[in-house]
Amino acid sequence: MTTPSDPGATPAPPTPSPEPPPAPATGPAPAPEPAPQPRTTPIVSWEAPTEEVGPAPGVKFAPHGGRLLAYIIDTVIVTVILIATTVVLSIVLVAVAGIRSGSGTTAVGAILGLLFVIAILGLSLGYFPYFWAKNGQTPGMRPFNLYVVRDSDGGKMSGAQAFVRLVGMVISGAVFYLGFVWVFIDARRRGWHDLIAGTVVIEKAKPPR
Repeated sequence: MTTPSDPGATPAPPTPSPEPPPAPATGPAPAPEPAPQPRTTPIVSWEAPTEEVGPAPGVKFAPHGGRLLAYIIDTVIVTVILIATTVVLSIVLVAVAGIRSGSGTTAVGAILGLLFVIAILGLSLGYFPYFWAKNGQTPGMRPFNLYVVRDSDGGKMSGAQAFVRLVGMVISGAVFYLGFVWVFIDARRRGWHDLIAGTVVIEKAKPPR
């Protein structure tokens, strides 16, 4: 048995030293990946359309449907009055012809015919301007609370202005009714007759009961 002090002994191999741990990597740490989000469809709630701005508080431009119905009602009223006038004048003419004969009957017939023409023209040309100038509202417009007013300041229209508007209605209907269709194009819903007379049709809010 040999000992380390023995000169003939073989030296033991050196013990290797442990390697140092690797140095940490320098620089910013990688950001963590975001967690996947579930796919959701955005909820869009229905909103009522904004109320149309009118020319003044509590006033808005007349709707197309109300204007059409008002015109139909007025046309029916004028037609009924014309029919009633025709029937009454015809009965009077027949009665006078049965009582009198000869030149007197011819004269009376001519007078009654002239009265009939005057009545027809008066009703046809005076119905709308009369009510427009009176309070800006015909009987047909009353159920819908519609009014014809001056476009410049919303005031009451004059008799001359009402008659000009009637002439404008004739012009509006003469060109393939394009003047009436213009209410769908104009921002203030004016037809040619409104543009000619300087008027606009409005709808006033109904007073609270």
